[in-house]
Amino acid sequence: MPRYLPIQTDAAHSDIQKVYDSFEKELGFVPNYIKTLAHSPHYLGPIAKVYLQLHGESSLSEKLRQLLILKTCKLDRCKSTLDWHQEQALKAGWTEEQLGATEAFQDSDHFNQYERDALVLVEYLLTAPDEIPQNAFWTTLDNHFTSDQVVEMISLVGVVNMVNRFVLAVEVESDPIPVEAG
Repeated sequence: MPRYLPIQTDAAHSDIQKVYDSFEKELGFVPNYIKTLAHSPHYLGPIAKVYLQLHGESSLSEKLRQLLILKTCKLDRCKSTLDWHQEQALKAGWTEEQLGATEAFQDSDHFNQYERDALVLVEYLLTAPDEIPQNAFWTTLDNHFTSDQVVEMISLVGVVNMVNRFVLAVEVESDPIPVEAG
């Protein structure tokens, strides 16, 4: 049971409704996370803008973005966002087998070296960001990714981690996973 009920569309005042409209336009729905965050209009606008930006244009492929998000959700143990992003990762081109291999990715042949390095980055960011090996790992990242991509990966993981912590703390209900029309 959520600690705070999501503010539904029909109960949202005009400023909140504008945010909801932008989600409907960009994503086709308003996530329960955003409806719950609407209890704080001061934070809703800026956080909603960042959240939507994560789904917008990027120097990262959608496939890599979904892998990073999925790994973050798994490490955060956020079932609500994990369920949603597993579906998104499958749509982006990952297989069930690959998604299952994200825990033991280091020794898995389901991922190329670029993907393994991105997964290592997620682990560092969520467990010991101040202990990232100063030369070796950064050199590897710089050899595999542009600076834009590295900054976007770090930002993506940070925002998803923030969302997960909010979702877990206030027990936001999972969004329904849309059934694809056959």
